[in-house]
Amino acid sequence: MPTPDDPVLEYARADLAWYARVRDRARRRRLVTELSALVVGAATVVAAGLQAAPAVTASLAGASVFIGGFRQLFNDTERHVLAAEAWSRLRTAIQRYQLVPEAERDETVRQLLLEQVESAAAVELQGWAADRRGTGALPPA
Repeated sequence: MPTPDDPVLEYARADLAWYARVRDRARRRRLVTELSALVVGAATVVAAGLQAAPAVTASLAGASVFIGGFRQLFNDTERHVLAAEAWSRLRTAIQRYQLVPEAERDETVRQLLLEQVESAAAVELQGWAADRRGTGALPPA
């Protein structure tokens, strides 16, 4: 556990916890969205094949279009990947920091951890912004 006299480690752990929550939420939303798309798409085909009432088939098709739009708008797959990458970078940085004995954690070591936390956040933000712009590519560092 971080000690009160190590605010950099507390900061890094808080970011790590935030990325874990974002990663897990995006993974769950992606799973629900993809399963919903499969179920609604299949139900639309079955309803059409069974010559269900046009209102039923149209409603299912409309739900399918809505789910497709939801996927594009929120892009939980990309959000999950970005958060998982940031979480992994932070976890590794924290573990390396904790390998240094507490007595040897001077300002240089703390500054390195802080730079790694800020770098993980910057890379994640750049990835998110690239996804929002629709380029999918990170700008050069």
